[in-house]
Amino acid sequence: MLSLKCKTCGGEMSVDGSGMLLCDYCGCKRALEDRELLQYRDFRLELLNFLRGLHDEKKSGSDGHDETSLWENAETVQLRRAGGAEITIRCLYSHEDGGVTAYLSKNSILYEFSHAKRQLADQMNTALSALEFPPADVKGLRDSFPSLMGQYALENGGILVAYERPEHLFPLPMFGALTPEHAAWVISRLENICCVLEYSGIVHGGISEHSVWINPFTHHAVLHGNWWGAQKKQQAENKNQDLTDIRKTAERILGMHKSEAPEQMRDFLSGKPANNAYADFELWDEVIQKGFGGRRFAKMDVEF
Repeated sequence: MLSLKCKTCGGEMSVDGSGMLLCDYCGCKRALEDRELLQYRDFRLELLNFLRGLHDEKKSGSDGHDETSLWENAETVQLRRAGGAEITIRCLYSHEDGGVTAYLSKNSILYEFSHAKRQLADQMNTALSALEFPPADVKGLRDSFPSLMGQYALENGGILVAYERPEHLFPLPMFGALTPEHAAWVISRLENICCVLEYSGIVHGGISEHSVWINPFTHHAVLHGNWWGAQKKQQAENKNQDLTDIRKTAERILGMHKSEAPEQMRDFLSGKPANNAYADFELWDEVIQKGFGGRRFAKMDVEF
């Protein structure tokens, strides 16, 4: 795992669509140093080799989606439970946001809440428990939200919360800039997710590339972060924030590919959201029909 820290404020930096390092906290940008570039390239190539398994034919019972080589890049993080027992996390990715650190481990997605932010763990689980689903959930939308595995008090006063990691689920930042056809299916999944939020009367309030995790093979997506900021829609100051955040997130993940997007997609992203998620989904469906010629499954490939 490659961890890149901002030299100005110490925040975690990510690689944006133009290949520059960007700090989400102070906005500082800088180019990758030679040593960092080599490390990033090695990790990126492993990820791309994994993704290229999409295009392999099934052989000897293998589906071509073996993650083994990726986990050779895993980093070990040691935590200690209240009472003294050690917790060892082997993680492929981590992201820190205001006292909450998310870890991608092989079988779970973990959130470490610092002592000062431990109340956010309860707020996250309370928000998730408030979700409601239509009686006939034919699209399996429950699977687009975190599923709790366990919660552990830490010796330092913090809390570690573990959620299930569905097979081949990765955070969006690991994939860099996406071409329009792949950004489009991510938007489609987020529009579905926002319909559940609408049905539940909830505003998530934190949709971003860091809170969206995807399975590139099945085009599945899970809204997996920032649940501690969710609130009832009737109490939210901006009741359409989630629909606005979908557009902002899509523009960021398109990055350098934004100019390649169909005109209908660009207009949707720069336009005002509809009054509710259901109507917004209809607007997006029109983009799919007119801008992309209808719904079709496109295998995902990413270039370095």
